[in-house]
Amino acid sequence: MRKRKRYTAEEKIKILREIQEDGKSISQVADKYGIHPNNIFNWRKQHLEMGIQGFKTTRKDITNKAKDRKIATLEEKIKHKDEVIAELAEELLALKKKNSGL
Repeated sequence: MRKRKRYTAEEKIKILREIQEDGKSISQVADKYGIHPNNIFNWRKQHLEMGIQGFKTTRKDITNKAKDRKIATLEEKIKHKDEVIAELAEELLALKKKNSGL
């Protein structure tokens, strides 16, 4: 299995320039760099919408998103645990009241 190549923002811009300035087709450039043409279309769309900043997602951003998802999952588990504890406490109290009358 081949490891994916990650392109920097500068490399993506270079590839997009090659299409625009040199008049090469997206298919030609995709073949040259071993990239799927859809990636180049997506990069072009991303570049037009957000400029060079659109390519600058960092590992830190990805890590932070993963941490945020993990925190949200853990918070949900804590909420569920608290609800179960509250139910059990209610049942225990009801049983104590019922049995204290004996």
